[in-house]
Amino acid sequence: MNAVSEAEAKYNTSGAAEVRAPSDVVSAGARRRVHKGARAVFLVLLFLAAAASMFVIRLVGGELSLSGFTRTLNIFAGQGGNAVFVFEDGFDEVFADLGGAVVSAGKSGVAVYAKTGEELSRESFAMANPAIISGGALAIAYDAGGRGVRIADRSGIVASMTLDSGVVSCAAGRGGIFAVTTRASGEYKGRVEFFAMRSGVPEKIYDWYSGEGPVLGAAISRSGKRFAALTLTARGGRIVLLERGSTTPTGEYVYENGAIFEMAFTASGALLARAGDALISISESGAGEVIFAFNGHKPDGYATGDSFAALHLTGPAGGELVTVDERGVVLGRIETSRGLIWLSAEGDRVAVLRSDGLDIYDRELRLAASYPEASGASNAFPRGGKSAVVTGAREGRAFNGQDS
Repeated sequence: MNAVSEAEAKYNTSGAAEVRAPSDVVSAGARRRVHKGARAVFLVLLFLAAAASMFVIRLVGGELSLSGFTRTLNIFAGQGGNAVFVFEDGFDEVFADLGGAVVSAGKSGVAVYAKTGEELSRESFAMANPAIISGGALAIAYDAGGRGVRIADRSGIVASMTLDSGVVSCAAGRGGIFAVTTRASGEYKGRVEFFAMRSGVPEKIYDWYSGEGPVLGAAISRSGKRFAALTLTARGGRIVLLERGSTTPTGEYVYENGAIFEMAFTASGALLARAGDALISISESGAGEVIFAFNGHKPDGYATGDSFAALHLTGPAGGELVTVDERGVVLGRIETSRGLIWLSAEGDRVAVLRSDGLDIYDRELRLAASYPEASGASNAFPRGGKSAVVTGAREGRAFNGQDS
């Protein structure tokens, strides 16, 4: 996700009380009384004990939530890949997926959950406008307009930063590299700072100031050697190409037909940018080419995979899901009649979330898996194959491709 889609991902909710692990709710004495030959009976009793204990916990708290029972049952049944994530109060506004973990950022702080659903780490701090972005092995949570930034990996929150001016957006790349874009400072209209995690500490490796237009965001190549900065100028959307070790930009591209809303490097190093009316490919020298025009259709969903872009376009005749490679070749096209809630891509997979469930496609839009039980979710992230994780108002769920 980028700065635009992060803002679209926010929603206000209330969470559920903490669900205790099975080891907390089953006494050691009960375990000792179980005979080795009665494993099935043991599992039944174990689940009933956990359910009864959780009922007491939720009833005393004035609220009973079945989500806790579901998660406990998944753990007992050995279905960790289908884990349910129960989010705490104040932490369930925006989410990011880290493959084996889910990161939740809200007005009260940040929390990290393992792939089995249990909470790994949390840090409480106030954020007026929580936002989050993930990439590689890192998730960057920040207060949009504020100065606080938190860095998390699958083990939990690993570092925090306080910037000199308000944060506009963040970007996460491979190899522990991430970028922070901040507001105007002094004679400059914006700044991008690039960092690399070194022994758990963010170390600045590059920065760039804009004297022409505010900076909206940044992109990081898979190699971590090339960067891009996006600005908005009177001439139109402007992308500046940067390279580690070089003190001057290697190229610049201006889209004079309007603003550029998002950009990302693909696995091959190509830079794809989405404007309001077209998809653009930009070379290292700054030469740009429109590779796919929207022809009057409105893009209400966009995501970039390893070597392609996925778009959901709407027009008078209805909707259309399209995947396009780095040269503009259409890989797949599907007419859609159901409204889109969320679109994301990772690797060679595309996640399409609608009000009646989640569909997972490959880059050519061949259906890999469908999960109608994901209806009501707010966002979804593919994890390869048939797997995905979805999050909603009070809980999330990881699907491992097996029947649930």
